[in-house]
Amino acid sequence: MLIYIIRHGDAHHQSSTGRDRDRTLTDKGHRQAKAVGEFLASCKAAPQMVIASPYTRAQETACAIWAALAQDQHTDDRLGADRGLSEMLSVVNDHQHIETIAIVSHMPTVAEFESLLTQGPASGTTPFMTGELKAIDIVGNEFIGQGTLIDRYRLEN
Repeated sequence: MLIYIIRHGDAHHQSSTGRDRDRTLTDKGHRQAKAVGEFLASCKAAPQMVIASPYTRAQETACAIWAALAQDQHTDDRLGADRGLSEMLSVVNDHQHIETIAIVSHMPTVAEFESLLTQGPASGTTPFMTGELKAIDIVGNEFIGQGTLIDRYRLEN
């Protein structure tokens, strides 16, 4: 299984409602999202499904990716910023029949998830920037500690 873990693009620090879940992407965040979508569309193993957090900044990021890949939208509440590592793992477990999948979510869970897949449960976290994509290759049925980071991408400006 190939899992693309994507942190949403650069977002405004505040929302018009004052709620974290309603924060929108900045212009830079929109450029990052579009670039990630174009990058994925150019990949030999593009994701067959992209699943995003319901938070606005993740949805805006995913919309650019869904458009670049001409895919239907898939949202899962378990990828929200208020959720944790076990929920993200359950999303991937629910879709393990899909060979290549992408998830769009938030810190710190995206970094924790990458570390869990590549290093195991006792590991720390690695840096994960806004608008960054990391590709984790997993051979076999065991996810935890068996993944290999095979690619990463981020539009810097």
